Amino acid sequence: MPRPSKRSLIPDEKKAELGIPIKPKPEPKEKRPHVPYSDGRRNNGAIKGVSRGQGRKPKAKEEDIKNFALGSMKRAFGSEKKAWETLAEMSKESFAHLRLLWEYKYGKPKEQKDINVKQEINIPVISFLEPEETIDIESIEVKNEEDKPQS
Repeated sequence: MPRPSKRSLIPDEKKAELGIPIKPKPEPKEKRPHVPYSDGRRNNGAIKGVSRGQGRKPKAKEEDIKNFALGSMKRAFGSEKKAWETLAEMSKESFAHLRLLWEYKYGKPKEQKDINVKQEINIPVISFLEPEETIDIESIEVKNEEDKPQS
């Protein structure tokens, strides 16, 4: 005779008819709210994309924004071409419009920073041929003992 498995396939009603004791089912545990782990660092435990602004936007969202912009251009100006022509007309009188038009056509110019660092470093010269003598660039040559500066 095969040994019965741990999990019985007999329904509870049949067990009651046969007089087999029925174990009560355990009550489900209370669900506690999730508390993210934090080790004290700022913004530790941030969930990606939840009111933190990190990460890249999904590609579908970018496409939606492009479609909304194109649709609004078509509603306001009739077509995309007419919208660009209107921007070009406005650029004759406004530098901001002209700049926007140029940046879309040719790209935004790279910022150039002029950095001039001139720093003089005085390094003592060491003669390895005569290791006891160190040549000091700012020293005063003294020929006689009488001419020595007093300390």
